[in-house]
Amino acid sequence: MANYTIENLIEESVRIVSGQTIVVYPQYGCKEEKINFNVATFNGSYASNNGTLAFVINNILYVTPETSKAYKALASFSERDFYVPFSNGDYPKEEKDFWEHLCSMQRELQKKEFIHDCNEYCDKHHIGALDESILENCLIIPNTGVRVRHFYYEDVYYPVINQTFFDSTVPDRIGKFCLNNGKVVFVYRDGTTRVTKGYKILDALKEAGYEKSGIFVPFSNGEEIIDSAVQVRWEKITK
Repeated sequence: MANYTIENLIEESVRIVSGQTIVVYPQYGCKEEKINFNVATFNGSYASNNGTLAFVINNILYVTPETSKAYKALASFSERDFYVPFSNGDYPKEEKDFWEHLCSMQRELQKKEFIHDCNEYCDKHHIGALDESILENCLIIPNTGVRVRHFYYEDVYYPVINQTFFDSTVPDRIGKFCLNNGKVVFVYRDGTTRVTKGYKILDALKEAGYEKSGIFVPFSNGEEIIDSAVQVRWEKITK
């Protein structure tokens, strides 16, 4: 959102009224208690914990999911160390639906920001896009993973990058590929992990600036895909 202001942030936050707002703790059998918090010494400051952000303005405590736009709106605030409600699985009793809506918005925004950051990094480091026809012949490994069955055991394969924030580990993994037993895996410029059959994709990857790495190659050791929908998609991939 352009020109995201503190007023916008307040609208997307839960207001805490000390002695009145009730918090529910599912991890403790849905125990309930009223939040008692003295905001007097924290006016104009913020604190964060586990992806949740609390801030005090005009002697009122607000809580919102952590986002980059929230931090920008709080640029003039000072960071302090104080209690951050709803940061350990707890939630506001009376505004549970609103809080869940805010958390859902946060997840979607983080995904968009992560993809943007990945693409921006790849543009700067000359890691290009592949033709759509090539991408359509690849299976994307979902963040929830793909369950497979080996001869003696079962396993779950997750994406090489399975997060929604661009940290110092991403550059070592994005724009990389590996091959094994006729299968190729690569981390695309949007951060997704994609797998395909055959080696005809290699020239396109190298031309686009992708580098060979030692990342694990799914489906290259005779394992069986347990999820029928994923298996059907994999069967449509051609060499």
